[in-house]
Amino acid sequence: MTVYSVLSFLNPLLLWGLLALAIPVIIHLFNFRRVKKIQFSNIALLKRVKEETSSKRKPVELLILASRLLFISFLIFAFAQPIFKDKNNTLELSDEALIYLDNSMSMDMPVNNQQSAFDVAFSLANGVVGAYPESAKFKFLENGYGNSLNTSYTAATMKDRFTEMQLSGIGRSPAEIQSRIAASSFRGDVYLVSDFQKNQEIALDPIINDTTRNYYLLPVESDISSNLYFDTAYLANSFLMGAMKNELKVVVRNEGTEDFEKVNLRLFYGDQLASTAQIDVSANGTQEYTFEIDPKANGLNKVKITLEDPKVLFDNDFNLTLNNIEKVAVHEVRGSKSSPYVKQLFDENELFNYQSFDINNLDNAQLVLADIIILNQLPNFSNQLIASLNKVLEANATVLIIPSEEGAAQMYAELGLSVRNDSEERLELAQPNFQNPFFDGIFEAQNESISMPDASNKFRLMNSELAVLSFKNGRDFLSKAAAPKGNVYFFSTDFSDTATGFPSHSLFVPIMYKLALGSKVNLSRPYYLTDEQTIVYPLEVALSADDILTLENGDKKITPDQRISGKSLILEVPKDELSAGSYQLKAGDQEIGTLAFNASKSESSVLRYSSDELAEIAQSPHIYVISASEAIDVDRELTSGVKGIELWKYALMLSLFFLFAEIILIRYL
Repeated sequence: MTVYSVLSFLNPLLLWGLLALAIPVIIHLFNFRRVKKIQFSNIALLKRVKEETSSKRKPVELLILASRLLFISFLIFAFAQPIFKDKNNTLELSDEALIYLDNSMSMDMPVNNQQSAFDVAFSLANGVVGAYPESAKFKFLENGYGNSLNTSYTAATMKDRFTEMQLSGIGRSPAEIQSRIAASSFRGDVYLVSDFQKNQEIALDPIINDTTRNYYLLPVESDISSNLYFDTAYLANSFLMGAMKNELKVVVRNEGTEDFEKVNLRLFYGDQLASTAQIDVSANGTQEYTFEIDPKANGLNKVKITLEDPKVLFDNDFNLTLNNIEKVAVHEVRGSKSSPYVKQLFDENELFNYQSFDINNLDNAQLVLADIIILNQLPNFSNQLIASLNKVLEANATVLIIPSEEGAAQMYAELGLSVRNDSEERLELAQPNFQNPFFDGIFEAQNESISMPDASNKFRLMNSELAVLSFKNGRDFLSKAAAPKGNVYFFSTDFSDTATGFPSHSLFVPIMYKLALGSKVNLSRPYYLTDEQTIVYPLEVALSADDILTLENGDKKITPDQRISGKSLILEVPKDELSAGSYQLKAGDQEIGTLAFNASKSESSVLRYSSDELAEIAQSPHIYVISASEAIDVDRELTSGVKGIELWKYALMLSLFFLFAEIILIRYL
């Protein structure tokens, strides 16, 4: 290993003053004092005293001489201003610097002296500015991307910009920051002032590979090791609302080594307090609490839960939207060989208005009022039925097809379906895909070992858009068709006992209910996270491609990128504009629904990378970690990194020390 160290002087000419060290040496070697003779009758006694005194003073005089020499040496060194540089003091600051100041919600966490992490970050950023000359130019970046990287600041205007900063609900990883910087033409020094949370899954590879810039990491470290926050909240039965009561399950997580006791939970419907509770959460554990929800209550579109405890540091609100629904109109069209399972499932159920129509005796006026029409094993479609189905599909309703064993594959073409006959092989169904949004709220836990029924794959939907259930060979058992209008779902076989055991399986009821309720209820999720950029929102109303939808929260108005696919609205929400809260989804003045947003759970984490851990990650020569707690530490670190460590103060202190030592030696020895 190569050891690199250099001691230099800002005023090396003053080192000629070291020649003055010869003066005390000459004085010590030659005594220029005049000798006064005194006559004594007997000097034997004086000779003995002189010899004893000389033997004692000789070491003391050497110490005095050494003190004088060191006093003069260090005094000269102090005026020569020595600078020490080693391999850690080889920085070369650019004349341009970009400062990223993390203003995510996690920076609201308190640190030492009751300051927040954001206050410390503010101080560190000011220290960076102070280390540069007045001629330097600065650029600024924060999580909201509120200004262009083409804007340059002076040192004074940069500090003014810091004072305008506020916390944001947006979190950014170092990879995102590097990508933003790389997209600009900036080539100067980059400073990342952040708490560097571990839950952000920091990947420094993009920074390590970016050798065109020097990166300086300034971690804001905290002694706080515990926090309590909402892990999730969900309805116990997301598809059973209507006139029935439901339960809201709230999961609170304790991340840390300290137990929390008697923490207050408050549930609000709109601005009205609806319920309160107290919970205990053990260290590094979770606690679930269940609130009973009355679907007739007002304000369910804007629900908020709060945590109240002196030790709960931040992130103590959680926003939800719990949509109330009316009864769903389920209309069944039956043939002579239709299975009885549909009637048994929906008839006399308080969630549904169920009506059954015979294929030979249709009431078109009533049929088209359905939210969902179930075609139960019909051998053929009449022109009258086709006209009614197209009408309900144009109104964005749902059609569910249970094919007949006797029906021809070509008969479904008039509904925009491409169906082919399949092998009729009897196969077992594959496990549900838990990542499919269709299954949200159906399963309390993701059980990967569900015993699945089997079925015959008699038909195959060729223009399938989304598979809800599949066979183990990958073919669709229940799928959503890519129909030009409305929502069309198709089973690959009839419901006879010889064709499938699915109607007797435990999945049958929740899947059929979800299909029915999905045709009426706004089954959007109770909440979204602010770092989710793509949101699929089911629509209850028909919208055209010309409709412009906005998200509004008070005076804040966001117009996301959007497109309509069937009965779903797909929003691309810019997270740099989004913050936690409840937003109304509007098409002009028409309110479509409400979406609730919460900050990413990673922002609630107290797990952070320390300076030592960051130093291990950042081994690249163009990445530096600066450990500091205030502005002066940053200034000193950067200044010493460029100029080296100034030693004149230490030299002056040593000079005074040896002067004091000389006085003591002369006075008392």
